[in-house]
Amino acid sequence: MSPECAHALDAGAYLLSALPPEDHDAFAEHLLTCGSCRREVEQLQVVVDTLPIAAPQLAPPPELRDRIMRIVDAEAELLRAAGPEADRVPAPAARQRRRWASGLFLRPVAAGALASVLLAVGVAGGVLVSGGDGGSTPTRNLATVVAAPGARVIVAVKGSQAALHVTNLPAAPFSRVYQVWIKRGNRIEATHTLFNVRKSDGSAVVPIEESVAGADQILVTDEPDGGSQRPTSAPLITASLS
Repeated sequence: MSPECAHALDAGAYLLSALPPEDHDAFAEHLLTCGSCRREVEQLQVVVDTLPIAAPQLAPPPELRDRIMRIVDAEAELLRAAGPEADRVPAPAARQRRRWASGLFLRPVAAGALASVLLAVGVAGGVLVSGGDGGSTPTRNLATVVAAPGARVIVAVKGSQAALHVTNLPAAPFSRVYQVWIKRGNRIEATHTLFNVRKSDGSAVVPIEESVAGADQILVTDEPDGGSQRPTSAPLITASLS
């Protein structure tokens, strides 16, 4: 069945932050007045929320990252050779889209970026869960304080790698996302690890991309879509490494 509003075709790219900044802001403003697009976003959010836990948590072969990055670099080189107009976004009515296996819509340029994101999530999760260091380092669970009533969070650390296992955590507010921070001494460092939870049970498995070596605490706050350089809200999750 076709969407009730033509703008709903941008819902998948919006949720994956694959729209250009001006289109992302325009679609967010459009959501304030369009119930059809809001319903489309809510339905696709369930699919997007499960992406980090959809793949088996296995250690990938060492050559996988190199192979994917060669493809991404090759696509970037083609775009550079084609000139500055190659990645210009056409008018909405004339946009060409590619349907992804999950039913989301992605522009070809965004697909390479998404591959890198999914690769980072898969590698981080695989190393932690399967013991990428050969099993010499034990996994330990951190003492965790959660501000959300009824929510349960386990933060597992193995060497310099860490992952969050979340259940019964409320979904981040509309147009916001959960962001992980690493505190070292008095300095709070932003990470690229952003996530949301499944609306059905508030669950998520979140490998942290950055190293936690030397960290004192792991924090989680809710931030505007795309994340922040510094926290804009009080920590919802606090895990102490020491």
